[in-house]
Amino acid sequence: MKLKLEGVSELVLQVKSMNRAIDFWSNKLGFPIVEQWGYENGHFSESNKEDIRATWLYIGGHTRLGLWLPRNFSPLDKIEKEKTISNWKGLYDQGGVHIHFALHIKAENFDSAIKVLNNASIDHKVIEEVNTNMQKEKRLYFKDTEDNVVEFYTLDMREDYKERIKV
Repeated sequence: MKLKLEGVSELVLQVKSMNRAIDFWSNKLGFPIVEQWGYENGHFSESNKEDIRATWLYIGGHTRLGLWLPRNFSPLDKIEKEKTISNWKGLYDQGGVHIHFALHIKAENFDSAIKVLNNASIDHKVIEEVNTNMQKEKRLYFKDTEDNVVEFYTLDMREDYKERIKV
């Protein structure tokens, strides 16, 4: 195998009703809510809690499930999304039925994944940041042939959510 991935990091589903989706996934199936985001200035925001547009649930192992309401992109956002992914000023999901998914990758395998994408001439974008738990995380974004946004993510959801869900 060329890429040494650890499994699915996140899966995002577009939903028609956030309340109905939360009731099903969290209340009926029992997956805990670990984050919720509003929407401000064309991007998701953790500070806007009054109009929840995205909810994250921990579903076990390395994996979280995102429930996202449809996004309405501005004309400028639509132009930006058409650029190659490495030239995006921000991050954009594709909208529609499928938004994006992330695969968990260990930090020590991250650079070799970049080499695989470079060798295959696959346009990509790397983001490195420190999360709220003061852990360094890396994300690698690219598109597949159907324009789905794929992400390789070093953050271990089990470790990140340990305090929130008491695993």
